[in-house]
Amino acid sequence: MKHLFLFLLLLLQCAPQEKTPLQSACHWLWSQQAADGGWHSNTHGILQGGLAYSPYILYTLLQVPESRYHHPEGQKKLALNFIRKSIGENGRVGESGAEILEYPNYATSYALRVLVLENDPEDAEIIRKMQGYLLKEQFNENRGINPGQMVYGAWGFGEQLAPGSFGHVDLSHTRRVLQALAESGADTGQYASKTQVFLRLVQKRPEEARPQPPLEEPQAVPYDGGFYSSPVVWGSNKAGLSEDSVKYFPSYATATADGLLALLASGVSPHDARVQDALQWLRKHDDLTQPGGIPTNNPAKWNLVLRLYHLCSRAEVYKALYMPADEMAPALEVLEQFRQPDGSYSNPMGAGNKEDDPLLATALAIHVLDLLSFLTKS
Repeated sequence: MKHLFLFLLLLLQCAPQEKTPLQSACHWLWSQQAADGGWHSNTHGILQGGLAYSPYILYTLLQVPESRYHHPEGQKKLALNFIRKSIGENGRVGESGAEILEYPNYATSYALRVLVLENDPEDAEIIRKMQGYLLKEQFNENRGINPGQMVYGAWGFGEQLAPGSFGHVDLSHTRRVLQALAESGADTGQYASKTQVFLRLVQKRPEEARPQPPLEEPQAVPYDGGFYSSPVVWGSNKAGLSEDSVKYFPSYATATADGLLALLASGVSPHDARVQDALQWLRKHDDLTQPGGIPTNNPAKWNLVLRLYHLCSRAEVYKALYMPADEMAPALEVLEQFRQPDGSYSNPMGAGNKEDDPLLATALAIHVLDLLSFLTKS
């Protein structure tokens, strides 16, 4: 009888274990790595070079502890080599060629975060260059931008622009750069106070006597603690314009999550009123099926486009503030709608934010699955 029990126990140990959704997603992403070590989009041409996707995907995978998924060491090294080779002499990532840019500030930020995680002493010089590049990209006096301008203190796409000029500037790029600088130990004195000028504008702080878009003159707008995305790229504001007599850009969930994370990355205490106000906005708009604040009748269907980004950014807020993860438990049911038989994820309505690309969609889902891993079968 004893021998039979030991035999059955051995069979159970040898039997293949069913993967959790988190493990399946990680496995699928690693399986999509190309021979050169990068991840290349087959859905969006601008991302075929892998310069923006690769650091973001590797960073996402490395956020999952080894206890939840054992990452293949050889493939990790291959990915790190791809990323290191993509870094220019000036510390910039994202140049596939003379005319193609793959979100340089975004790509550089995640590449920097990956190298910080790797903590290889031989990367010290290249990390310094990457910090220097990102610091020079902030819109401030060094770029011919003064505190009275709406982009002051922010970061943008990363185009090479003439002094005094700015292109695509938004909260999403700004928070990524801030997180990279903070995690790499950059001197906050060089950028943090200037960043607060921008963050106070897009949080619509009433004490700021500054012009508020869309009017180029000071105006009183309602303060609710939430954020909008950009004071200059109006199409980036997914909630559109208010229908009040005073026109302004209303707060919405994805921008508010980005704003809260940007505040923390710029050195603002979690107990600061600005952070707590943003958190209360998110808790008030707690629907996880779609990002709150975005009208459901908007022509671009942003409420459907951003569904995975919405869950991911909320998960990042929960991790950053050490909040009870079980509050986000309903996100698992929402994610299941986008799960594919091979373990990947895709949002068919998400082309506007590239969520239709399973590479990006699966990475976004992993942040949520990792937060809620204790609720899934292990």
